[in-house]
Amino acid sequence: MTVAASSASTPMGRKLQLAALLRRLREQAQLTQRDAGAAVWPQSSPGSVQNKVARLESGDTGIALADLHRLLGVYGVTDGAVTDLAFFLQAAPSQRGRWSGYRAVYDDAARRYIDLEEDARLIRFVATEQVPGLLQSPSYLRAEFGTAVSPALRARQGRQQAVLFRENPADFYAVLSESCVRRVQGDHAVMREQIEHLLALSRQPHITIQIVPFASRPTPIAATGMLERFALLRLAAPGVLGELPEYLDYAFNRTGTELNWSDNVRRYEILWSQATGAALTPSETRSFLTTALRDFH
Repeated sequence: MTVAASSASTPMGRKLQLAALLRRLREQAQLTQRDAGAAVWPQSSPGSVQNKVARLESGDTGIALADLHRLLGVYGVTDGAVTDLAFFLQAAPSQRGRWSGYRAVYDDAARRYIDLEEDARLIRFVATEQVPGLLQSPSYLRAEFGTAVSPALRARQGRQQAVLFRENPADFYAVLSESCVRRVQGDHAVMREQIEHLLALSRQPHITIQIVPFASRPTPIAATGMLERFALLRLAAPGVLGELPEYLDYAFNRTGTELNWSDNVRRYEILWSQATGAALTPSETRSFLTTALRDFH
């Protein structure tokens, strides 16, 4: 395996892969965050060095090359492949120009999500009221933004291309509430195009779409996993440590206008299991969408 074989391509993706690698190396060395930080930054206070290592291991900050070299020494790393990978991930691609032009519409939280979205091997999404952006048709997008020339609209179209239609795309699974295809965006013509778009996407080998209908299964709404909109993104883990998991999972959800994220995904895995259990199968979903399409003629 080459150094880059399982590495992310975006700055945030590589930062999180480096975070996972360094956390595992510290655990193997049986050191606390405070002890590791004190060995690298002996002039700093115990509390500040622990915070620095904690932020490094959560992907909230990067690390200078010289400090990384010292940290690997503290962890007793002698494997050249591990060292090469750590240095490769530390030298993340430049952000210069990445968020300029129409992509400047994204705030820092959204940029983290979009980076991971582009690096993900698996994307799972639950939508409760509106068709998610990656699955929106051109007229649905125009109806949402009120224009065909909005920077935000262009940014979303760019995301669709980068995630769903790139070479070797991620496996994409979406569970949608029936509300997503009943709540009218624009007019009936827009909704017809949107439902036809969902049908076409659902026939792509890497895209699976399921609908949770209003009334088809005797499942309490609290047990359907559909009370909250969220996404689960899975990245490949750095590949040189056999004891690392094969992948890294992250959950994203919205609270008001805030986009929150966590690597503690257990709760969202449960919600995902509930949502898929309450949903129609992919085949049943296509039949459902075909029927819904007739309702907008």
